[in-house]
Amino acid sequence: MSWWSTAPLLMACIALMVLPGGTLALALGFRRIAALGVAPALSVGIAGVAAVIAPFLGLQWSAWVVAGFTIILAVASLLLGRTPLFSVTRSSGSQQIDRWPVLLGAAAGVLIGGVLIARHAVALIGNPENIAQRFDNVFHLNAVRFIMETGNASTLSLGAVTDSTGRGAIYPAAWHSFAALLAEVTGTGVAEAVNVVNVTIAAVVWPVSMVFLARVVAGARPVTVLSTGILSAGFIAFPFLVMVWGPLFPYMLSVALLPGAMGVVVMLVGMARGMESVSKPVLAIALLVIMAGIALSHMSSVNSMLVLTLPLVIWAGVRHVRIRARTRAGWRPFLPIVVAAVVYVLVFLVLWLNLRPAPYDVWGPHQSPGGAIGEALANSPMGFPEVPVVVSVMGLAGLVTVVRSGRDAWLGVAFVLLAYLYVADAAFDRGAWRSVLTGVWYADTNRLAALLPIVSALLGGLAAGAMWQWLAHRVSKMAHHADSAAPPLVVRVVGIVGAALVAIILASGVQSAALQRYLTESQRVYLRDWPESVLSSDEYALLDRLDDEVPEDATIAVNPWNGGSLAYAFTGRAVTVYHLFGSEDPAVQEVSAELNRAPRSAAACEAIRSTGVSFVLDFGSQYLAPNAAATTYSGLEGLQDSEAVELVDEQGAAKLYRVVACQ
Repeated sequence: MSWWSTAPLLMACIALMVLPGGTLALALGFRRIAALGVAPALSVGIAGVAAVIAPFLGLQWSAWVVAGFTIILAVASLLLGRTPLFSVTRSSGSQQIDRWPVLLGAAAGVLIGGVLIARHAVALIGNPENIAQRFDNVFHLNAVRFIMETGNASTLSLGAVTDSTGRGAIYPAAWHSFAALLAEVTGTGVAEAVNVVNVTIAAVVWPVSMVFLARVVAGARPVTVLSTGILSAGFIAFPFLVMVWGPLFPYMLSVALLPGAMGVVVMLVGMARGMESVSKPVLAIALLVIMAGIALSHMSSVNSMLVLTLPLVIWAGVRHVRIRARTRAGWRPFLPIVVAAVVYVLVFLVLWLNLRPAPYDVWGPHQSPGGAIGEALANSPMGFPEVPVVVSVMGLAGLVTVVRSGRDAWLGVAFVLLAYLYVADAAFDRGAWRSVLTGVWYADTNRLAALLPIVSALLGGLAAGAMWQWLAHRVSKMAHHADSAAPPLVVRVVGIVGAALVAIILASGVQSAALQRYLTESQRVYLRDWPESVLSSDEYALLDRLDDEVPEDATIAVNPWNGGSLAYAFTGRAVTVYHLFGSEDPAVQEVSAELNRAPRSAAACEAIRSTGVSFVLDFGSQYLAPNAAATTYSGLEGLQDSEAVELVDEQGAAKLYRVVACQ
């Protein structure tokens, strides 16, 4: 399968991730860049909430469920828009309709940034049918199949995939639900659907969200929105690091949505520059839906949102108080601001201290404090030896720009907060303080590194815009001193040519040697025949034939550590163990330990009959990780000499057996 053949899948995935939220955004009153900017985040919110509610209504997960919930919310929004509370007052002098230079700059930023990211993501993945051969992906792929098989995409039950006893558990399911939708709508396989969803998140959702945030913060500045979109393609830490480490696909979705959520908060606190008017209640509703989507993608990003917006809320509050104080309007106008500030701080503390997993501190520090500070400033995370120079220089220039401007200095504070969290996790010793600061991210420095590009890309875009403004001012002064006035057409042509040069320079600069080296070294994560791969080409080939060789109602005994449990993701056939954590079912444990001894073992026979196991996959002893649990499946080894099974098919070292004993 070639990447060109996935173009229809990509279009379908973009539609799934943009149309529901775009419909709701238009119904709420968002227009143009704002409507597109919030569309992906609203889509995820709609789908995530619909997936939770659908099982209670007896509905199977499908595109029709998403469409139905979208229509209900859109109609409700249109009706609310007719009420005085939610109506928009169009007399605001600050509102501004984006003209074609801004729209063109935003479109070019999204397009150029998206194409660059897609190009790199495709090179990283290799073949569209490849999978990330890492620990977390065993769960992710099987969870997508679980949704397809059960019709249940609820966050309240997806965790059941990790336990073959069928007990439900909460696990954020938004990313998995989109992959399952794409596979069902297009008829493609789980692996291809997962890769297309990830490319869409990285190359569409991420740059669209960043361009929207840049437009909200900077105003109608074409070069700023253009530059931010392009710069979003130049970071190692996001989206590429999270496509390799873990992989953290649900987390990737939640981080890609954060800029859109930040943009809505900027509008809500009255710090947006020249945006079309949207009433505060409407913005609050949009933010509620977006935050639901972020939480149902990955809960830790709720705390990420708190960190990113805390400086903004404080900055806006101080600004409003100063404005009110100048008017000498008495204490009453201050009351809503004070109440909002107190509520925000209380919500911040409650969520920060409670939205965290059980203590989990596997990864200790890897750097000195000075080295960690250098990594944060140089966008070279996790000890990577090379620096993406252009995005780092532009980010630092942006820090200087916002500090000097004053109005956007909250962005500098947000960057410092994120950098401090990164340094704390990368350099501080294990302990209570490190746990309080970074425990919500599993004390995983990779997850914190992925947040820095949100602010760094925006700072870089602001720096590019400031440089452009300075240059335009200088040229204007020179023309004035020369006592000449350029015709409007000439001014427009010069502006277009200049913006094109900025785009070319940045697009070339963000494709740094550091990024290229990281991607080249990380390709092995998706390779089939690498010493660390959990699935080889032979095992892929055997899995491709299972549909013809194993009945749909059969159960296959597998060792999840050698990739056998992925038979469920690839074919939908039931397996004894769906994730690396194993099973608590005593019968499954007995099969795993004793199957090759049947029929001489009465206990093994009883377990075989109890579990309904009728086939066995032997994928050898190349395990996903050197874990002691991988060796607890001794009953599935040495099957070539066992009377319990007979060989059905083989491809190289990969073998499929039928259980003939105890039937």
